[in-house]
Amino acid sequence: MRIHLVTALAMVIAGVPLAMAQQPPASLTIEAAIAQALETGPRTAAAQARRQAAAAGVDQADVAPNPQLSVEMENFKGSGPYRDFRSSERTYSLSQTLELGGKRGARVDAARAGLSRAGYDLEISRLDLTRDVRLAFAEALAAEADLALADDQVRLAGEVERAIQARLDAGREAPIQLSRAEIARRQAQMVLDQAKRRAQLARQMLAGLTGIPQTGQHLVDDWFTRLDSAPAVQTGESADLLRQQTAVRQGRADLAVERAKAIPDVTVSAGFRQFREGDNNAFLVGVSVPIPVFDQNRGAIARARAELTAAEADLAAERIDRDRRLAAAQANLDAARDGATALKDQIIPTAETAFAAAQEGYRQGKFAYLEVLEAQRTLFEARRDLINTLQGFHNARAELDRLTATAAVTGAEGAR
Repeated sequence: MRIHLVTALAMVIAGVPLAMAQQPPASLTIEAAIAQALETGPRTAAAQARRQAAAAGVDQADVAPNPQLSVEMENFKGSGPYRDFRSSERTYSLSQTLELGGKRGARVDAARAGLSRAGYDLEISRLDLTRDVRLAFAEALAAEADLALADDQVRLAGEVERAIQARLDAGREAPIQLSRAEIARRQAQMVLDQAKRRAQLARQMLAGLTGIPQTGQHLVDDWFTRLDSAPAVQTGESADLLRQQTAVRQGRADLAVERAKAIPDVTVSAGFRQFREGDNNAFLVGVSVPIPVFDQNRGAIARARAELTAAEADLAAERIDRDRRLAAAQANLDAARDGATALKDQIIPTAETAFAAAQEGYRQGKFAYLEVLEAQRTLFEARRDLINTLQGFHNARAELDRLTATAAVTGAEGAR
């Protein structure tokens, strides 16, 4: 009892909270990891800021040109009757540019298309981050399972080596078998060291995506062993296709904007002129129109037309690429599910039975050590194949979920 009190007092003196010292890391599920990444991830924050910028662009696009106030003074500080201010003239005028050719409407349409595209960009960043977290979570769990398997292999190799040493001391085994057992143990130790490095790297990758430190990552692994069914096929368009369709719509709106810019705007003005000499006044009005002789905005129109063509081609390519990626992900998912099922139900149980029989036969002197070593290698390879196959299943599932997800909510917000 006094030891516990002394330990607690030492923690208090060192500034370590008792609750933190006693509580183990909280269990981290795949859902919690995704939620944390979406909340704190810089990718989604950047996409959200770009969408806010696009929304501000819509407001700015709907603003008319500002009027201009002009003040002029003429005929002063010259010679003769204009040597002072008595013959000066002062003109006060107000001018306003009138946009013609539908410039304002085209500009607003282009900005709204940009807002819709930014909304889909935000949703796509969320989908990409969700997929990446799933991949990192699967890699972390696979690395942990591989580490446990490698540790078990080292333990078993050590037990076999000690058993052979005992048989060698009793004169029932040849020295060459001990050398083989030692080599097998050293090889197992190398695999264990590699598994430790892989697990450490996987934890770092997951921490980078979620912002959760490695010390707080107590991963829940029941998700890793489940072979869930494939996601239902969505009836709506995917987020990538919707974004690309919006890019085409934005390209058409940009082309309309450039064509409208080729139409000159009219500037109307009205003013008041004051003559100091004679103290007379007069009103004036004016209209000015640019003459499109040199600049007809042809280059900008050609550029917008080419960008529209590129956006339409990207849309067609996106449809083809999505179908290809869907087929590949579905094929990988089916193959991984079948492989994992065969490994769990048939291959691994058979390998375990064969290894147990080889061990028993070796103890009875019926089998040589090489047969035991081969049975052990076959068993651990099958278990490692199961880990890799389960990871492949979850990787394919994450890609399939990413490709079949829609973005109806964010896209609708962006279209408004």
